[in-house]
Amino acid sequence: MDAISLDVSSRDVLRKKVKALRRTGKVPLHLYGKGMPSQSLQADSSTVTKIVNQVGHNIPLYLKLENTEEQDLVFVREVQHHPITNRILHVDFFRVDVLQRVKGEVPITLLGEAPAVRIHHGILMQTLHTLSVECLPMEMPERIEIDISGLEDIDQGIRVSDYTSGFDITILSDSEELIVRVGAPRVAEEVGKPEAGVTDEAETEEAVEEAGS
Repeated sequence: MDAISLDVSSRDVLRKKVKALRRTGKVPLHLYGKGMPSQSLQADSSTVTKIVNQVGHNIPLYLKLENTEEQDLVFVREVQHHPITNRILHVDFFRVDVLQRVKGEVPITLLGEAPAVRIHHGILMQTLHTLSVECLPMEMPERIEIDISGLEDIDQGIRVSDYTSGFDITILSDSEELIVRVGAPRVAEEVGKPEAGVTDEAETEEAVEEAGS
């Protein structure tokens, strides 16, 4: 798998001053990793948004520092979004060694249709949404695909131990943990959700800046 790259530059704007940085179309970034000092960086907002949405937390990418030959292989570790606009306010990247195995959480995607749902009107219940794995950075799968077309009976399920990986990875999740099962039909209950409180955008952004800059 070829890694994606993101062009970044050094950043000396910190804390509350990053609000002005964002108004110029830049997003503040932090890079850290074992055996290296933390670096404050910045990059184009639209490019960061596109790449972060593309790679998630389990696909590696390269950070290329402006005007240097330096580049670091990284994973997205944490993304801070504005709670109202959902735009990205800050991103933390974790540097890794291409030759060292890393741990990650890979999202699970269900494939096919369960006959127990289609024929017996069972309720499909996915209880596990990611698998914990260990592998080399460039071998980290984008997703884990689970075929549910073999679920023919009510109460039948698929456990972690039932999954056979086609990747060079080690599964760390408990082998007995249930990924998905078909439950008996039931009358759906309507549960009311309380309305979320409205937070002032400027106050929220300022709090995030102080915590993440």
